[in-house]
Amino acid sequence: MSSEQKVDIKVMVTSDRLKASLVLVQNQNGVDLTFENVMNKLRENKIAFGIDEEAIKKLIENPTFGTPVVVAQGKPPGKPVDGKLIYHFDIKREIRPKELPDGRVDYKDLGIVQNVRKDDVLVTMIDPVDGEDGRDVFGGVIRGQKGRKVNLPRGKNTYIDADGHTLKAACDGQVCIIEGKVTVLNTLEIDSDIDNSTGNINFVGNVHIKGSVLSGFKVVAEGNVEVDGIVEAAEIEAKGNVVLHKGITGMGKGKVVAGKSVFAKFIENATVVAGEDVQAEAIVHSDVKCGNKLILVGRRASIVGGSCKVGKEVEAKVIGSYLSTTTEIEVGVDPLMVERYREIRKEMAELKENIKKCDQGIEVLKRVEAAGLLTDEKREMLQKFTRSKIMASERLKVLQSEFEEIEKRLEERNEGVVKVQDTIYPGVKITIGNVCKLIKEPVKYCRIYREDADIKIAPYA
Repeated sequence: MSSEQKVDIKVMVTSDRLKASLVLVQNQNGVDLTFENVMNKLRENKIAFGIDEEAIKKLIENPTFGTPVVVAQGKPPGKPVDGKLIYHFDIKREIRPKELPDGRVDYKDLGIVQNVRKDDVLVTMIDPVDGEDGRDVFGGVIRGQKGRKVNLPRGKNTYIDADGHTLKAACDGQVCIIEGKVTVLNTLEIDSDIDNSTGNINFVGNVHIKGSVLSGFKVVAEGNVEVDGIVEAAEIEAKGNVVLHKGITGMGKGKVVAGKSVFAKFIENATVVAGEDVQAEAIVHSDVKCGNKLILVGRRASIVGGSCKVGKEVEAKVIGSYLSTTTEIEVGVDPLMVERYREIRKEMAELKENIKKCDQGIEVLKRVEAAGLLTDEKREMLQKFTRSKIMASERLKVLQSEFEEIEKRLEERNEGVVKVQDTIYPGVKITIGNVCKLIKEPVKYCRIYREDADIKIAPYA
């Protein structure tokens, strides 16, 4: 019978304290292998939770020597559930004008605006749930992890309700997300032209102009800008989208800048810059830059002359003209990112120079101080240099991380493609990444893309 066995009983506990095992070693001077002796040994070792008596009985009936046998198991702590936000509006709105069966484009039906009423619920916050506490084999509490709390993304014209869990609109307007915050924008409507009678416009929300924007005027908006009439040699700047129902005849001076996308009937002799897409029926002798896609729609869907620099894709029916008009298309690198990259590099160099000058000034004044000759005026200068250095160093740190982020994104650059549904004419120069190709013969119905160091032309489909 196994109870006559004389053994040494050793207790082992894992480092996470969630498992205790026994190891039996035969020893004539040891103790009898009995249930009571095993339990005493566990008690001596302070094992108090999750003891498996069945496993102990089995071990006594059928002992194995020198191998650990698990006899107690703790309860691991439960997993937490992080808090979350529920948005009560569409946060991924696709904006694209409807193309009518006859090839015309309906700019009225854009679906840009998501209207909300004062006191509408915009976002609900769900609290986190902490993980349940666990127990180790000694009976000690293992604290469950805490769930992460989220904050309501409160932007302009919104307020947090008394319950602390809902974000509501503080006024009627258009709901959107600006720099990660939920914001309600109210719209400014102007029933006339933008001319001497109105002056320039600068507004925190959306601007809707029922007339035209005349030469020399400027419209700036934190939201979207919509112009029912024509835009002349004027400037329009919006953090959101710009919609020009009749287009822009810029006379070489007109400029449109949008944080998001630009939709225009036509773009002629103008500069257009968009963070996302540009969409038009015709682009003539203009300078267009956009971060994502340049899409030509409608019956003409053509680009003639000028230069278009586009992040990912150009789609048109016609590029260039039978007169071999010089037209430059560059695709595959986000032009706005490249510009920002250059700006940052320049500012970083200036900051480093500034820090160097501060260091020199500080060093000279410290020497004066050591000699006990520091006047009040010089002490103030020393403080000024020190403050200036701290500010410059902080700014440099912020720019450095943005610089690295952009550098990484430029290296992973999208290769880019040009799609032509009808004809691309001689005189068009295509650049994809850093490879160029000059079109020498008219090509119909094609897709132009880059493969290694070559630009290839394939059928459109």
